[in-house]
Amino acid sequence: MSFKAQYNGTCAAACGHRIHEGDEIEKDDDGQYRHVDCVSEPDPTTLAPKEIVCPDCWLVKPCRCDDD
Repeated sequence: MSFKAQYNGTCAAACGHRIHEGDEIEKDDDGQYRHVDCVSEPDPTTLAPKEIVCPDCWLVKPCRCDDD
């Protein structure tokens, strides 16, 4: 749920812009505030839908194990 900022601050989405009083913001899952239009940085530990982890080297395929 979004709301208008009552105070100035820093956007947690690292968009490079500050939050100004009156900007439309929302609280993210970590409890920090960000602009409604900003996209949070992706979690580097989350796999994309078609990514597969190699059971031998634990890297996302393609990897060196595919060369063997």
